Amino acid sequence: MKRKIAGILLAGLLTFSGTGCAQNGEAAENSSSVSNSQSVSESTSNSQSVSESISNSQSVESTSGVSGESATTPTPTATETKERIQVSIPQKEGMQADYTSVEGIQLAPGSYLAVVAKDMDTDYWKAVKVGAQQAIDELNAALNYTGEDKITMTFEGTADSSDAEEQSNTIDLVISENPGALCLGIIDMQTCKTQLEMAAENGIPVIIVDSGVDSDLINSFCGIDNRAAGAEAARKLCEAIGDAGEIVIVAHESTTQTSIERVEGFSEEIAQNHPNVTIVQTGYSDGEQEISAMVEGMMQQYPQLKGVFCTNQQVSNETLAVLETKETAIKMVGFDYSEEQAEAIASGLQYGTVSQNPYSLGYAMIVAAARAAAGMTNDAFVDAGYQWMDQTNISSEELAIYRY
Repeated sequence: MKRKIAGILLAGLLTFSGTGCAQNGEAAENSSSVSNSQSVSESTSNSQSVSESISNSQSVESTSGVSGESATTPTPTATETKERIQVSIPQKEGMQADYTSVEGIQLAPGSYLAVVAKDMDTDYWKAVKVGAQQAIDELNAALNYTGEDKITMTFEGTADSSDAEEQSNTIDLVISENPGALCLGIIDMQTCKTQLEMAAENGIPVIIVDSGVDSDLINSFCGIDNRAAGAEAARKLCEAIGDAGEIVIVAHESTTQTSIERVEGFSEEIAQNHPNVTIVQTGYSDGEQEISAMVEGMMQQYPQLKGVFCTNQQVSNETLAVLETKETAIKMVGFDYSEEQAEAIASGLQYGTVSQNPYSLGYAMIVAAARAAAGMTNDAFVDAGYQWMDQTNISSEELAIYRY
């Protein structure tokens, strides 16, 4: 049955029966969440804003602290009809699979994989979607599937990356459609435990993406070592401020594992190795407090402030918008890549950023999902890696996969 028709029928059924949110037991506007979801059977060439900048990139080994060489996909041949994104995953010793390739995976004709992301609007998740669609396309090519036999993917997300209730309702609907595997970028790790249990009861393997979840019900986690990335950000910010002074952390969510672990990794590095640096405040927006107001309040409360660490793209961009209006020597280290941050780094307003590898993450996520659906074994953790970027390398073509 077509994804769109199934979604509409199931949304109505769930609304009528009163199933849905794990917190309240209500299906809060399931039909709305379906209408906002997007089918992603289109090719990666339609996502020009996130794919063109890396179409000719070379794979590089990320600085994720993983020893060994990066596994990379082969260079595309001249006969390919569209540019291919180069996928690179740090290769740990003892890994069970190559997550840069779909070779050897056997799925039944017409199978479908589902993705529920944290949001649909940020550059990060758009890039994840591009990498995921490339994996779907290559899986169909490897299996010689065409027409109705093709493996398909649905890619859904909330309009607000802090709306855990809407995400829970979307996950309920997706599980009821019984996908071959489910990839989840969890907003709130506490509110989705019921959904993980439902997936397990229905025999649906779950691949957790981006934000880890403390559960034995998941098949694999695809993301980065967020604690290590936070520690890297701390070392770089201390370098920028001369390893002494007051600093603050501006974080995106208090309930999202990425935010929690980046803050913990950053704070632990400061406490253990930088005795003359003091974190005077850690603020969380949680989708309620305006980031700009938070940053301005911190600057007023701590006039001797020397540095700020931001935990994701949105927080970084909004903090930059405040710093641009002030005459200040405050040093900023961000997280993720954005054009706003790239310009600020080039101009010296921002010291640097810890950038992720979302294209490769999206590809690896689908490889893991397809393997799980086919009954194959996955590694517990698939590390997509991260990269420190500053004035010395922000424009490097070799690091193009870290720009999104």
